[in-house]
Amino acid sequence: MWRHIAQSLQGPSHVGEGTPCQDTHLVRVFKEGAAAALVACVADGAGSAKFGDAGSTIACEAIVENANSFLELNGRLDGLQSEDVLRWCEDARRRIEVEAAKRECERREFATTLCAAIIAPTRSFFFQIGDGAMILGNNGIYGVVFWPQSGEYANSTNFLTADDFKQQLEFYSTTSPFTDLALFTDGLERLALRFDGQTAHVPFFDPLFRVLRSTDDVAGLNDGLRKFLASDPVQSRSDDDKTLILATRHALDNDAA
Repeated sequence: MWRHIAQSLQGPSHVGEGTPCQDTHLVRVFKEGAAAALVACVADGAGSAKFGDAGSTIACEAIVENANSFLELNGRLDGLQSEDVLRWCEDARRRIEVEAAKRECERREFATTLCAAIIAPTRSFFFQIGDGAMILGNNGIYGVVFWPQSGEYANSTNFLTADDFKQQLEFYSTTSPFTDLALFTDGLERLALRFDGQTAHVPFFDPLFRVLRSTDDVAGLNDGLRKFLASDPVQSRSDDDKTLILATRHALDNDAA
């Protein structure tokens, strides 16, 4: 069984400007027990995009809804292919285009990144466009799935809404086992990653996962995560919005497997 917590929080710059948080997160667990599949997404609307917050929300909702439809049609997510993921992303772009038409603006006003993880019983799938990152952990060993993407210019990245999104979309699948999963937006990169070796910063993740594995008060821990992201040591590292999803397999399920 999967246990997860997640929060999205405005960065200091958005608080000061009175603009909404442009990050979105969404986590769903489909089915139960050994057949359980976890779908997790984070997206970061571009600061230069007028409706970046709406773009990130549409992107996450589209991915989770398409994963659910795939599961209902096929009975499982283990057979997912990169072509399926591409169709899901194209559906997200179509939804954004519909919303852009309603608001009489261009698609680029909904520019957003996207990181998504699909964890099925026998295989896991990951795809990403833009910055932010996903971390996999097993017995205290952590690795980065994709390194955050940089755009053509300094402090820029790639977006799902861009014309060349197919060339920038990264996809990876694996049957390797792991117990811990994290997804986060670029507001936490300086805390969560070691840029010198392009690795995960273990002292950041290890205490968080230890608490998540051991607690019975997930709701209380989720509130604690929000306070942690709002703390001065975290907020002072970046003016940007901050999103973090943490998920771990329950110890009893690991023993049963």
